[in-house]
Amino acid sequence: MIEFDGMSRPEITKILSISTEKNINPNNDTRIYWAKEVTFDYSTTAAGRVDFMRFKPVNNSVSGIEKGDFYCFEVKSSVDDFHSKNGHNFLGDFNYYVMPENVFDEVKKEIPYNVGVFVPKCKSHFGDWYDLKSVKNARRKDRIRPASEMLLMMFRSAARERKTEQKKAALSEDGIAVQNFSNRLKQTIYDKGMTQRELATATGISEVSISRYINAERLPKITEFKKIAVTLGVTTDYLLE
Repeated sequence: MIEFDGMSRPEITKILSISTEKNINPNNDTRIYWAKEVTFDYSTTAAGRVDFMRFKPVNNSVSGIEKGDFYCFEVKSSVDDFHSKNGHNFLGDFNYYVMPENVFDEVKKEIPYNVGVFVPKCKSHFGDWYDLKSVKNARRKDRIRPASEMLLMMFRSAARERKTEQKKAALSEDGIAVQNFSNRLKQTIYDKGMTQRELATATGISEVSISRYINAERLPKITEFKKIAVTLGVTTDYLLE
């Protein structure tokens, strides 16, 4: 049995979530259709969110898609988490909990008949997550929502996740650019034998702003960029290299 002693509830939730994602799509295959944090009935009192969803079409024909199955996964990190009102949104044809095995041992009599359970099996050889094993099989449920609605909600969730990842990537790139500019600016000021105050006076930019640029807090505006480059006798591209 995998133990999570010493880990906080958010930490356990995180590792179980990563493990669930890797269990659904271990090889990042674009032919596996899945999404996480899929919200239904948004902006209503009945709003609910499924931690992970996967769609398996019979084939790629119209009828094959309509006859496809939806799999829902809800992550539960502790007994208290299991007993909370949130996170029991089983809307799929097949539905599962993902939880530590010791939690399953305590709550297994409370789990609905048709809901399956996955628990961590062993540490994966491919990364910092766990392979999962089934300790309770899911049984088909009569799904009440149409495939079109289920797919639309999955699509919206995937689009939101993609936008979030793009923002993270942009912030990461900005961070690199800020640090590169800071390093180059400090070196160029030193090479020119100038002080921070002298650069501020020559460019008309406040000394506080110059200090922020040197300390890698942010990038200057385009107009300030040009003033700094001209004053130091270099190109703007040079300052970002």
